Amino acid sequence: MPSSPLPRTENPLLVRTDFTDDAAWAALPAEVDDEYVTYVADPAHRDLTPEDLLSLLPPDHPQPVLVVADATTFAGDDHPLLAVDVRAEPGRTFRVAADAVRSVVGNLSIDNLTFDDYLDSVGEDGVHRLHPRHVEALAALRGDQPPTP
Repeated sequence: MPSSPLPRTENPLLVRTDFTDDAAWAALPAEVDDEYVTYVADPAHRDLTPEDLLSLLPPDHPQPVLVVADATTFAGDDHPLLAVDVRAEPGRTFRVAADAVRSVVGNLSIDNLTFDDYLDSVGEDGVHRLHPRHVEALAALRGDQPPTP
């Protein structure tokens, strides 16, 4: 099946390349913030590599990062998505926990942090996660728990 071109969007794309777990895919938007990514789930993108996906981006694609939901994403407890550098050195990657995608795409989009900053911040397992204080602050903003002094 030929691959479909990826759309030009205002938000970074989150592209599904693994189609083995529909329930996990359906649950992903609750972990990632819907406002900050545009979801693409086209079976024509099944098992594509980051390089394949980059070649499908429109030439005027404005976003610095492409987020990929692949087999590794659905195998991990915190659903580590693959962040792919689109701008500085296209094709570089790191894993990002689903609940940290909003922070990563936001900071990269406004050039607050660089891809190198994130490459330097991944844990020993190669996954970037939010700092516990960040998690607590977000929970407090949502009303899940009171802020810690």
